[in-house]
Amino acid sequence: MLHFTDEALILAIDKFGDHDAIVQVFTPEHGLVRGVMKRALTSKNRADVQPATLVEVNWKARMPEHMGTITLEAKHSFAARVMHDPLKLSAVGSVMGMVATSLAERDAHPELYAQLVNFLQHVAADVEQLVWLAEYVRLELALLELAGFGLDLTSCAATGTTDALNYVSPKSGRAVTQAAGEPYHDRMLVLPEFIKDNSHLPDSLAEVGQGVALTGHFLESRLLPALHRKPPALRAHFIGLLARKSA
Repeated sequence: MLHFTDEALILAIDKFGDHDAIVQVFTPEHGLVRGVMKRALTSKNRADVQPATLVEVNWKARMPEHMGTITLEAKHSFAARVMHDPLKLSAVGSVMGMVATSLAERDAHPELYAQLVNFLQHVAADVEQLVWLAEYVRLELALLELAGFGLDLTSCAATGTTDALNYVSPKSGRAVTQAAGEPYHDRMLVLPEFIKDNSHLPDSLAEVGQGVALTGHFLESRLLPALHRKPPALRAHFIGLLARKSA
């Protein structure tokens, strides 16, 4: 019998019979795991079994290849704290979906887990909007990096210089200077300042939009095709809301 208890974030819930569910969670020490939770969808338990809920999870299985069973104790619902704000709620849903879609099961990523919890805490605590939006983009960059599709923003792909890096090549994922990229600007991806330097915040929602356009290109052209998966629908909803607010 295999067994562990760990802190976790609920990522997704899929109905399994009348009242049971397959619950997907992300833990710091055991990575992404799934298990059948009995009576998860009853009126007594449904409110505690929602994405973006911090829980203590207990997972058991007879064999390593088995999906196993899950019991959990809810600690804190981040989604419940942002229900009143459509942009926050869609961002939380999008990032939960991206983590669930992008990671291999049972690979531990404690740094990503801590980064995700920090993002959720900031969204729920009403910190400045541009702070948590920048953190959202950096989470998607981290997912690309973990999957082996990280961007190379250290120097220009064409000249090797490190100054005035304003574009990213959509083919190579490498930075390009303003001068080298200008003749092809209509085909280049914009490299926002806050991605080049983590100490910077985006100047506007439009700059955040440039950031998610950059990460989205490589998520949808590299990472997700390699996994034979599609982006979660909530990501498109989040991008649409962000675009309308920045117009």
